[in-house]
Amino acid sequence: MADRIALASSIAAAIGLLFTGYQVWLLNRQARHDRRVVLDGVAVSWRPVEAPSHQEHKDGTSTWVYEVVLANPGRLPIDDVRIRWTFPCNVVRLRTGGVTDPPTDTLTLLAPVVVGGGERTWRRHLLIDYAQKPHLIETYAKVTFNDVDGHERTNRWPRVPRKPI
Repeated sequence: MADRIALASSIAAAIGLLFTGYQVWLLNRQARHDRRVVLDGVAVSWRPVEAPSHQEHKDGTSTWVYEVVLANPGRLPIDDVRIRWTFPCNVVRLRTGGVTDPPTDTLTLLAPVVVGGGERTWRRHLLIDYAQKPHLIETYAKVTFNDVDGHERTNRWPRVPRKPI
């Protein structure tokens, strides 16, 4: 009789141990997934705060004002943030006092640190050829940053290239 009780007790303990191990495995798997989602979710978005409705300058350009926002959805900070914002045409950045940068199809935005759950916002005034307005849908950004473990990551937004309208 004692042997049967010992055997049943051993079987119950083994089943409990297997169940516990399975639960730990599921928790670890979920934690890896959550971490990947948070890192993949570091996003760049942009919107024209002021969009022209016609050509404003004799050279065919118009002034656009964009707001660019970087969002870090995770609980932990990211650092050494570099955004490469790429346009389908050349743009000219207008700086304070009327100073202009040379034409380029890529602008770089930097932030030393973005806290967990935080955002960083930039406002840029750009001269863009008004004839290129329909092609601006092809604009994209790549954000490169270091996670809390010091690993460099790059995310592209939108994730896949969009087809022109």
